[in-house]
Amino acid sequence: MSLTAEQFRSVTLEAPGEFLSGLLGVSQAQVLPLRAGSIRALPAEFGVWRVAAPLHGALRVAAGDQAWPLEPRQAAVLEGREELSLLPTEDGALGLIVLRGEAADRVFDSSRREGGLFFARGGEAVERMLRLLLARAHRQVSAKEASEAAYALLMALAGTGSAGPAGQRSLPYVVEAALNTIRQDYAFLDGIGELAGRLEVSQAYLTRCFLKETGVTPGKYLNQVRIENACILLRQGTHTVQFVSDACGFANANYFARVFRQSVGLNPRAYARQTDAPQDLPDLPDRDEHLYVL
Repeated sequence: MSLTAEQFRSVTLEAPGEFLSGLLGVSQAQVLPLRAGSIRALPAEFGVWRVAAPLHGALRVAAGDQAWPLEPRQAAVLEGREELSLLPTEDGALGLIVLRGEAADRVFDSSRREGGLFFARGGEAVERMLRLLLARAHRQVSAKEASEAAYALLMALAGTGSAGPAGQRSLPYVVEAALNTIRQDYAFLDGIGELAGRLEVSQAYLTRCFLKETGVTPGKYLNQVRIENACILLRQGTHTVQFVSDACGFANANYFARVFRQSVGLNPRAYARQTDAPQDLPDLPDRDEHLYVL
């Protein structure tokens, strides 16, 4: 039976030492719930590799100007320098492992030259690594144990990649431009009408193309990017709800609170008071080299 986000909630990973982190560090290892029609936007994080594998359910992945489907048993490795959008087409769960270090660089650079960073059966290796960590859920997982599991994953994937799944394709220009504009200017966009104006297309045409390629409307994607960034600010614990609302581009704090609660399940103040956010809330990696409480 495939892992679920609920099963993987209590694993704690220990931060690596400097030497170990330079060779092979596990920045993140978690199971994310997938809800059909929802969106998860992962910001760029330089110097890491993201290994993504649906454990059950399917999704579309968009990065840069490419979009492709991923199904159970498949895995894709993506460089952290690109922002990543996860667009589930079915309810399910995604295994996400973030690696850094010289070993990961060498293996994935070699895989890219020899075949590619899509692995038709790579999801099995991802699930094995997650199960190894889950088996130690009642105590802290040491950096050595995490790195041993990561090394086994690298060896399972090494040299077995292909150029990409059959469904991989370039996004239409208008959709690619809309994704990039939303990611960069989410705080300043005055709605989808302004976005369509910037791209010199009608709002109806933009919405139709965006929905066809991603499975969600541009308005929903814009709100989710804003919510993901609001979560980052709220976790810092030093900003007012009004400040976060303004900084993320919402019209007013009341509207922000309503949209936030619909997306996250808590109001912004309650979310900010949490010390450990539940696994089914938007969970973005911090910008450091530590390992995370999952």
